[in-house]
Amino acid sequence: MWLRLGITVFFAIVLSGVNAQRVGVVLSGGGATGFAHIGVLKALEEHEIPIDYITGTSAGALIGGLYASGYSPQEIEELALSEAFEVIANNDIEAEFKYYIEEPDKDAGLFSLHLTKDSILQKALPTNLLNPTFLDLKIMSLLGLNPPSTHETFDSLFVPFRCIASDIVRKESVIFDSGNLQLAVRASMTYPFFIPPIHVDGRLLYDGGMYNNFPAQDLYKEFCPDYIIGSNVSYNEPPPDDDNLMSQIANMVTAHSNFTLPCESGIIVSPEVSEIGTFDFDMIKEAIQQGYDATVAKIDSIKMSVDLRVSKNELKKKRELYKDRWLEMKISKVESHGLKEEQGNYIENKLIKHKKNELLTYPTLKKRYLNLYQSEHVRSMFPLLTPITDSTQQLDIYVKKEKPLKASFGGHYSSRPVNTGFLSLAYTDFQLTPVTVYANTYFGKFYGSVKAGLKFHLPTRTISYLEPMFVMNRWDYFRSFATFFEDVKPSYIVQNEMFWSFRYHIASSSKSKFTFDYSNGRTEDDYYQTDQFTNADTADYTNFLFYSPGIEFSMNTLNRKQFASAGYKLSVEGRFVHGVEHTIPGSTSQNMLETNKIHNWAYAKVAYTNYFMSKGVYRLGVFAEGVYSIQPYFHNYRASLLAAHAFQPIPDARLAFYDDFRSNKYLGGGLMNVFSIKDLVDIRLEAYYFQPIIRIIEDNGNAVDGAPFEDRFGIGSASIIYHSPIGPLRATVNYFGSQSIIDRLTFQVSFGYVIFNRRGIK
Repeated sequence: MWLRLGITVFFAIVLSGVNAQRVGVVLSGGGATGFAHIGVLKALEEHEIPIDYITGTSAGALIGGLYASGYSPQEIEELALSEAFEVIANNDIEAEFKYYIEEPDKDAGLFSLHLTKDSILQKALPTNLLNPTFLDLKIMSLLGLNPPSTHETFDSLFVPFRCIASDIVRKESVIFDSGNLQLAVRASMTYPFFIPPIHVDGRLLYDGGMYNNFPAQDLYKEFCPDYIIGSNVSYNEPPPDDDNLMSQIANMVTAHSNFTLPCESGIIVSPEVSEIGTFDFDMIKEAIQQGYDATVAKIDSIKMSVDLRVSKNELKKKRELYKDRWLEMKISKVESHGLKEEQGNYIENKLIKHKKNELLTYPTLKKRYLNLYQSEHVRSMFPLLTPITDSTQQLDIYVKKEKPLKASFGGHYSSRPVNTGFLSLAYTDFQLTPVTVYANTYFGKFYGSVKAGLKFHLPTRTISYLEPMFVMNRWDYFRSFATFFEDVKPSYIVQNEMFWSFRYHIASSSKSKFTFDYSNGRTEDDYYQTDQFTNADTADYTNFLFYSPGIEFSMNTLNRKQFASAGYKLSVEGRFVHGVEHTIPGSTSQNMLETNKIHNWAYAKVAYTNYFMSKGVYRLGVFAEGVYSIQPYFHNYRASLLAAHAFQPIPDARLAFYDDFRSNKYLGGGLMNVFSIKDLVDIRLEAYYFQPIIRIIEDNGNAVDGAPFEDRFGIGSASIIYHSPIGPLRATVNYFGSQSIIDRLTFQVSFGYVIFNRRGIK
């Protein structure tokens, strides 16, 4: 009996060794295509195939690292398809964490360069397209609370794990088998020119796929599995083309990888991802499905070689036991690196830790961390968690300051004679608190401006800053809607404005702020009372010296600084104006008396934009604006119009002087229909309605009240806009339903933004 039992056990052991039981999985790099690995892991688990070891490169390191940390394929899939990951892939942050007060002032800039004082050209060009700050924070939250990820070897993870990075100095691969898992995975996925490299143990490391994009050999050497399942979505670069610069660069920075298995016992799954590009992160769902389908197609072959099964319930219990070891984020200590002592104290005490003994949880940290990330003084941050007690951690933040000098270039370039160039410079100094000195200029026949100012951030818990500024504006209106190929008539209105302003901005929430300001300056208007004038005529002249305190509440989540298609914006403003008018009549004036007159008034203005509906490619938005002012009329009709508020719901309404769309009391609104194709091309159809409560009408050259609600006018606009990486290129037809303008229809092809510097009192 015992002999028979012994023989049975012997043959059972021998026969069980016929089919391998220790399974290793290797995941290639591949960018967006690498997310096919999620489908591979998902299919293997559904069919109860065990996974005993895992290695990965680049995207494969991210997927493999998450799996090795105890995340299920379903959890990894949910993460990859989440809004947060989509935002990261688009080099953005989630809307709820955007701080409106940290957004730069809107101007006509199309592109910017950050410069250094010592090496302007060499260090000005960007080295990567993606700012990794939000990505690094997310990876820390996913991998940094896994105890084996910080002080044990990667063999003690849920699944033993290895990942590959590249040392470009030594021209060799670097394999991670211990240390900080977050750091290792981040180093492995540093795609050249897309994600910046990081330092690990004094070595600058890049994407592992540069020298080893399919680490099957490393899997075999490290773990010696009985069976290998490879998931490969990558390939070697073809030989360089003498007419293709990118192919030459790709061959210079990468080495050919070995995409074969190091042993006969194994299989390679090759998902069909040829239609998905490296950066097509909007096609992750398709990549996952391709990985799943390709694995299911080969599952019978895998099952023939691997007879051991791991049930879903067994795997679930194993994961739950492992996840019980995860730490709860409770940060008791914060240290910054890469800054001077006073700069580090500012970050640690004011932006990260608000209370001395506060324990930071992830939701609180994320909110404050991303607020700091949006500061114009910080280029990037890298966070690392280190356990310091049984229940709390230390957060180390490696900060890179933004380069101190920023130059921006842009403008608005049109087929109509309203072309305007734009240039700005800003210099930032960060000592006890951030300070920015800035200046810009617009230059062109139609519009010219100079603006200079200072932003002094206050060391308060609530974000706030002081902003003294000086502005000079000039508009040169001419009675023509001509294109480049037509002569334009001489100017009939020239407006000059010069003022200084002292402003205080304070955040009232992440999406809103209050602005208190005091402005003092003057306006100078030269104008004719009619467009029927000759060179012999002299223009009227009105000078207005003023001071004006004001307050504004504003909130803004619009997705673009102009031609938005999502989000909302609200502005509520109130001002008091005191000033002295001095008018000298010209030859076209009906009232020839020179006037000096004191004016006092107050006004309130509300403007609201909301793209409230989105279905497929269609976006529907609403715009509403109202002004109520007790402003008295100036010496004559034209001077009163020039001082009045203007209804300008579309940018092109600011490029000409429309008499019938000005009033001191009015209501206006309209609808914006936007058909958006992948957020790159918009077809916009807009219609607006302007209702003066009291229209300004002319009576013998003087301005008088019209009958309440007597007249009304419409504006229509149709545009095709391509949102290029640096600015909008558009073709637009506008309709102004006015009784007094010469041309109701205008057409233009333009590139850039119609954005001007702010005005003093409206």
